[in-house]
Amino acid sequence: METLRFRILLWQKIVPLLALPVFGLFFVVSPVTEGWSRTAWYVAGGAVGAAVAVYLWLAWRVSSVQLDDVGLTLSGSSGRETWPYEKLIKVKQTGAFRVRMCFDPDIPDKHMHITFDLVDSNRFVDTLLDRYAERAGHELPSLEAQDAAA
Repeated sequence: METLRFRILLWQKIVPLLALPVFGLFFVVSPVTEGWSRTAWYVAGGAVGAAVAVYLWLAWRVSSVQLDDVGLTLSGSSGRETWPYEKLIKVKQTGAFRVRMCFDPDIPDKHMHITFDLVDSNRFVDTLLDRYAERAGHELPSLEAQDAAA
């Protein structure tokens, strides 16, 4: 199988940066910066700009989701995690971007939800379901069939 990569939308990571000008304004008018020279302001602006650039680079680096021979691989809270296709319980696509998947973590009476917003969610869901069917030998039961059985 070919490895396909998808990108998680970064809008949730950019929203906190919108508060930065407000905090910057408080810093500018505070007594701490009262006697700062133009050079000090350039250094402070450069440091803030570099910090924002590093933050965005790290967010971009972990926004990769891949579908390969093994399964779904993404960056989780404990590093790179891989969920095999066989562990997929259900997939639900909401709107144009959001995808929610349930996986079996091999813990009795538990399941794991993974939700993210993708740039190309339609292609991701189609590929995920195709690879599940190829691995499991049957298609994933529809949400309606699962709800009716419950």
